[in-house]
Amino acid sequence: MIDPKSHPALARGVRLQNDAKTGEPMLLYPEGALYLSATAYEVVSRCDGQQTTAAIISSLAEEYDVEMDTLQTDVLECLADLNQRKLLVV
Repeated sequence: MIDPKSHPALARGVRLQNDAKTGEPMLLYPEGALYLSATAYEVVSRCDGQQTTAAIISSLAEEYDVEMDTLQTDVLECLADLNQRKLLVV
């Protein structure tokens, strides 16, 4: 379960990079690739295993001048989806 105290990080074998042809952000993993929206990229790029989910939300809120409460649900859903796909660990 991902919560504000979780420390999300990419799972072993998963890499964040840009597609060589299109420049779109994507996660590469042994079974394939997952293209990320710009928003998902902003979330995933902060998942270093050191920052808490709350710190990631706070960072995004500050950068985009948005209330934390506005972002919290979307960020948690994004992280939960990636965790369910086994692309992220907490």
